Amino acid sequence: MFVKNLILSSFLGSVLFFSACKENGLEPPADKCSAKNLKLSASVVNAASCSSNGSLIVRASGSNGFTFKLGSGAFQSDSVFAGLAAGSYTITVHDFEECSKTETFIVGENPFEGPLFSAVKSLVATKCSQTCHTSGSGGAPKNIFATNCDIVALKSMIVVKSVNSSMGNLNTAEKAKITDWIAAGGTINK
Repeated sequence: MFVKNLILSSFLGSVLFFSACKENGLEPPADKCSAKNLKLSASVVNAASCSSNGSLIVRASGSNGFTFKLGSGAFQSDSVFAGLAAGSYTITVHDFEECSKTETFIVGENPFEGPLFSAVKSLVATKCSQTCHTSGSGGAPKNIFATNCDIVALKSMIVVKSVNSSMGNLNTAEKAKITDWIAAGGTINK
């Protein structure tokens, strides 16, 4: 009975203490983060097809002293994340009291095909459609140029086999299309 009365007395004392605090305008301690309205936004630069040249410039508001984290990486003071391929990215921000907010942002893909790439793609479609490139016979991987990204990824091989040797059976104007594209950066948007 003594223990029961002690617990009841302790409970009532706590209730009276918190009631007295409220009557005097004092609130019991609250979660330091619950009153904050942290918000995240980002400026997004889409990546070119087959490239990791997209970026996120993150802005945080609702507090100060922010640090930023991309995915499971480390927190950093810089709010710019560059070198991103097209995809979904999770950003977490902490303020000076370690209150946090997490948002997901999408870096899109810029599908624009530049005229130099289009000319090379057309050459690949007409000149590299032999059985060895489409079936995998003759030692070449099957469907070696199936996508635009395959063409970009294999640009060095295209130069070696088609421009620097007679293997591609290209004329001077066709070789110039490849070398012009390579000189401009060898990407889809060139």
